[in-house]
Amino acid sequence: MKYQKKRKINRLSTRALYLFDQSISKRKKFELSDCILLAGAPRSGTTWLMEIFEKIHGYSYVFEPFQPEWFPDSLKTGFKNRLYLLPDLDWVKGEEYLKKIFTGKIVSLSPLYKYRIEMLVNRIISSKLIVKSVRITRLLPWVEKRFELKKIFFIIRHPCAVVASQLKTGYVGYHNEFPPYDNRFPNLKEIINEASEMSFIKQSLIEKIKKIDSQEEILAVTWCLDNIVPLNEKNRKRDTLIYEKLVTDGESELKKIFCSIGEEKSLSSALDQMKIPSLLTFKDARDLIKNSNLQLAKWKKSLSEKQIEKIIKIVNYFELNFYTEDIEPDYSKISF
Repeated sequence: MKYQKKRKINRLSTRALYLFDQSISKRKKFELSDCILLAGAPRSGTTWLMEIFEKIHGYSYVFEPFQPEWFPDSLKTGFKNRLYLLPDLDWVKGEEYLKKIFTGKIVSLSPLYKYRIEMLVNRIISSKLIVKSVRITRLLPWVEKRFELKKIFFIIRHPCAVVASQLKTGYVGYHNEFPPYDNRFPNLKEIINEASEMSFIKQSLIEKIKKIDSQEEILAVTWCLDNIVPLNEKNRKRDTLIYEKLVTDGESELKKIFCSIGEEKSLSSALDQMKIPSLLTFKDARDLIKNSNLQLAKWKKSLSEKQIEKIIKIVNYFELNFYTEDIEPDYSKISF
């Protein structure tokens, strides 16, 4: 009975938050030029980064606009689990949909934010948007060609850390095609098809992918596909952030980030938020936030040596070899 009562309360709270956000959307006008887009592979730190950015005065966030259960309108655009388009290709429905997202005209059916007075007040008074997505990385060059946003930040994290977290949580940014749109792992056929759609990926690499036989290798390929598109296409409106650098040298990195968007006055609040685990951080990992080395090395305890070897092998196939068995990347090999 208690469980059923709690679920009913949660449903009512979610419905109330949806109606609250919808009323704000109807009476507000958000400008494209004020919108900040945060993108990265699932479990790369995008939620953590979003909560840091929300400390900038006047901003509220849109969480995962291509998650079909929360944003069913995204299905009408033809979006699939991971969509890749060449920058010159037309996608009229997608362009119309994203414009509405970037200007706050579509809200989540299941708002994911903490039910606190200060949070509600912030959403009332905010005049600018942060849009956070783990499903949009392969579309970033296409998005950049069509929208003049304030800034796009793309975050990249060690593939072993990402894969370890995905295996543990099941959060991989893939979902079933029909309700209730449960999270699921991608399969080998699926990622081969995705890789084949990218003309810059050689057939010899496709043949190597066909021979993999483990879930960690499939997720490693997904990590590579999520990251290689934005890494190959540089853009003056996009900054690439390295998760490990944010963890080890957060104050310096955050200062550069906030200077780039002219929000230095919010730096102090953002630095305080940086020390707080994100709402998607699991309880057993919360204490690690206080120790950067433990935070960065936790994947070494959850993955076997064989799994690590397989993941790094895949990363080397894609020539993204600035990540190795070390917990931090080889910064001398990074040119983005």
